[in-house]
Amino acid sequence: MNLSIKLNKSRLKKYRQEGLCGDATLADLWKMAVLEFPDKIAVVDNHGQKMSYRELDQAADKIAYFLIRAGVHSGDFVSVQLPGWIEFMMVYAACLKTGAIINPILPSFRGSELSYILKKCESKVLFIPSRFRKQDYLSIIAEIKDELSFLKKVVIVEKQYDVANQCTLNNILRSQSIVFHPAHQEADDVAAVLFTSGTEGFPKGVMLTHNNIIASERAFCARFHLNYSDIFFMPAPLAHAIGFHHGLTASFMLGARCVLQDIFCPQEALQLIIKEQCTTGMGSVPVVSDLFSLMQKNNFKLPSLKFFLCGGSPIPRKLLREAIGRGIKVVGIYGSTESVPHTGVNLEDPAEKIIMTDGHPMLGVEVKVVDRNREQVPSGCEGEEVSRGPNVFVGYLKDSSLTNKVLDDEGWYYSGDLCKIDRDGYLQITGRIKDIIIRGGENISSLEVENILMSHPNIREASVVGMPDHRLGEKCCAYVVLKNASQKLTLEEIITFFKRNRIATYKIPEHLEIVKELPHTESFKVKKYLLKKDIRSKLKYTNNRKKTL
Repeated sequence: MNLSIKLNKSRLKKYRQEGLCGDATLADLWKMAVLEFPDKIAVVDNHGQKMSYRELDQAADKIAYFLIRAGVHSGDFVSVQLPGWIEFMMVYAACLKTGAIINPILPSFRGSELSYILKKCESKVLFIPSRFRKQDYLSIIAEIKDELSFLKKVVIVEKQYDVANQCTLNNILRSQSIVFHPAHQEADDVAAVLFTSGTEGFPKGVMLTHNNIIASERAFCARFHLNYSDIFFMPAPLAHAIGFHHGLTASFMLGARCVLQDIFCPQEALQLIIKEQCTTGMGSVPVVSDLFSLMQKNNFKLPSLKFFLCGGSPIPRKLLREAIGRGIKVVGIYGSTESVPHTGVNLEDPAEKIIMTDGHPMLGVEVKVVDRNREQVPSGCEGEEVSRGPNVFVGYLKDSSLTNKVLDDEGWYYSGDLCKIDRDGYLQITGRIKDIIIRGGENISSLEVENILMSHPNIREASVVGMPDHRLGEKCCAYVVLKNASQKLTLEEIITFFKRNRIATYKIPEHLEIVKELPHTESFKVKKYLLKKDIRSKLKYTNNRKKTL
């Protein structure tokens, strides 16, 4: 398959000269971990399963042999639609051994989304659960199987439910042990394709080479002083960059341990952290917020936890202040699936930098801020955040036109995020270009308004979108989830709250929707396109009703 990757050879040569890239592949690093820590527990999941590096490697050999017999060759795709289960690591290691490109898929994806991704990848083999979250995955596949002529095998993972007359992972693992000779790979070959979580529609396939992932995780581990003695708590989906990169990949690169949780539950999460003596954890803002709330309520102590990393979306400053005030170190990292991660604070940074910024560039990464003409702006001025480094992806799968829109010939990735950089080189994300609401010619940052809303004592979560207005173009519409639903919240109270905080009048929400929950992707990003669709339909209904009256 022609992947049409976009590699800047002069930049790659520079990264090699600087020691940021090399000839080692992820398969080499996996082999080193097995040789150095054969009997060490590598992965644990919340179903009570745990396996050593040696045990995982032996299981991966059997799966790799199965993949070869199924017709998988180096460079072919193997898709894995599994939750945070230990079996995911088995399949990941098997893909490294065969030279297959692993394609993690979020378990929440159904018919059209799943079919779209499998067709993009032309996947030869797909691993799915028998059931997860009451969803029957066999019935999903049955509905789309006729569209997938390239798919040779569907392997069922029987975590909690047995299935009959199917190709199952358990049967593969019961086969005779073999000596498997890994396929030859190059460090600049594509190792994984992760699809963006689809907050604006169909997801995009982000192609990452071995060098991309290795450079990213080496810089990540160096920034936060992680090593082989660390135990990572990972509640994020393994098809998300946080779970795939900073959970499974970073841990085996170090020879560390990764503790997985398939469905986030704060109570169970705290019990796992205590039982496994986790030293660090990573998750999105709702994960950190829920954990922190439960710790406050029950006076939980986590003596083994050195810090908790928060990524995926900007962290409300109120949450960071409260955490620091109670002696809990929550630190932010910033990045995207296309550029994983490229800024983060230092653990030793003063509280001001941890609270007010999203960190400074990782090792080997350059960051700049540009205007609409892609000209660099002075320090302190707002513009689009752009990054370049050995971690930056090599293009969108089968979409060179979209690749060229965001990845230029010099290796700069245009994120679509708005930010400012201070004199010390620290970044502050101020919003998304697409999340700017233009009200009568005035620009309103959705993120800024969301942060103000989140400081309200009875608001648990907030998301702000633009709603159409015939006179002003757009108005600010706030969707909020209340902490205490029995305490009503009105738009008038929101207006008073904003005025009390001396916020400019044009930024104050002009419509309020109180909801039980916001629509999230599996990585906890808000699906704003659904909120925009919702408010437009409500406005249309209201206008039509007025006409009939």
